[in-house]
Amino acid sequence: MQNQKHKQKELLYVAHRGLATAYPENTYIAFEAALKSGVDILEIDIHCTADGKLVVIHDETIDRTSNGSGHVGSLTLEALRHFDFGIHKGVAFKGQRILLLAEVLELIKNYPQRLLIEIKKTHLYSEIENKLIEQLKVHGMPTEKVIIQSFDAQCIQNIASMDLGYELGVLISKRKFWYRMPNFKKISTYAKYINPQYTLINRRFIKKANDYGLSVLPYTVNQKHAAAKLIELGVDGLISDNPEKLM
Repeated sequence: MQNQKHKQKELLYVAHRGLATAYPENTYIAFEAALKSGVDILEIDIHCTADGKLVVIHDETIDRTSNGSGHVGSLTLEALRHFDFGIHKGVAFKGQRILLLAEVLELIKNYPQRLLIEIKKTHLYSEIENKLIEQLKVHGMPTEKVIIQSFDAQCIQNIASMDLGYELGVLISKRKFWYRMPNFKKISTYAKYINPQYTLINRRFIKKANDYGLSVLPYTVNQKHAAAKLIELGVDGLISDNPEKLM
């Protein structure tokens, strides 16, 4: 009966940085491919440039994902635009530029999917959550279209205190929570999602989350056998670099 219940559960498939296995992560082509693939949610990461612009990139430096080097927070948008963010994945992807959050907001307006925005390295950027909310308002993003998450629980609590209506999530790392459980009760007072590194998921984790009405979207699930086990345990969705292969 339990297995039947999980089979009937409507799973959310989340494209982690776009279709990041097949395309250069956090780029326009990765996002467009993800949205056209039929996933439920597109996940992106944001940092802040030296001139206060919100850009879409996972790392605090551009070294791994571009042909340049340096910290995002030390470079202006103009400087960042000179680097290629596709070439590291192969010459076929040459010419991809770093995206403004604003550009992704305009892109997703044309699709039915929701946008999951991860705020990165909050200690490096003062007021980054306020800048994000301002951008969402400027671009007229409906609250039901956006989910905001971070490893920084205080950042998410700050947004919750604004009472704006966005769904919020707290990311749970293996490094901090391998030997202890998160405070599900406290998290449930300000967030809807608790999103752990997928190896932290077990029946006790799912029960605790369910007891406090929290949805569980584990990251980063790329293998079918891992996905099957998590589905059987009762997760609410899967964050994956290749969700099109799991769907």
